Amino acid sequence: MSSLRTTYLVTYNSINALLWLYIFSSIVVSPFQSPQTTYSTLEPWTRWTQTIAILEILHASLGKSSPIPRYLNPCSLTRSPIFTTFTQIFARSVQVWAINYAYPETTSPSPAYKYMLLAWSFADAIRYSYFAVLSAGAPVPSLLRWLRYSLFLILYPVGIGSEWWLMFQALRVTNSIPVQALFIFFLFLYGPGEFFFPLTPIDIGV
Repeated sequence: MSSLRTTYLVTYNSINALLWLYIFSSIVVSPFQSPQTTYSTLEPWTRWTQTIAILEILHASLGKSSPIPRYLNPCSLTRSPIFTTFTQIFARSVQVWAINYAYPETTSPSPAYKYMLLAWSFADAIRYSYFAVLSAGAPVPSLLRWLRYSLFLILYPVGIGSEWWLMFQALRVTNSIPVQALFIFFLFLYGPGEFFFPLTPIDIGV
């Protein structure tokens, strides 16, 4: 089971690293591309790439933080904390589906969308590459380790600020009172919520 688990984690993390690297490189090679073009080209790709990450909630629930002892759980995968993992994945899922996808009229023309993608894609390309090497049991290159544990200090505020702005812009155009109330609730949660549950490095079990 251990070899199957290793193969799965290496494959999962490698695929995700490549998906996010594609998003990052697509923006970098066309730095003067309009926000609208960036949106039309990368929004579906980003939305589905991020949706794949829902699997990480399952990974965490089958991991060290599961109430089932690891030696009794043959499907044990990672040691990520369930609640933190769920919070992070849920926030990203709301962003890609309920904001970016649902409100193209405010998302597509905003430079904040490109900044958000740059922060997300660079951070996640590094994060998944790090996890792929770690889960394979190979030595992690010092540069990759440094990037993993240092760059989020810069990328995290950029990503969070962009997410907040895009949600605020969506709030301004929605006519649904329940949606307005939900967005206002989320906007007020961003400050304390992201302080207590930042997208800081969370290692996986190997």
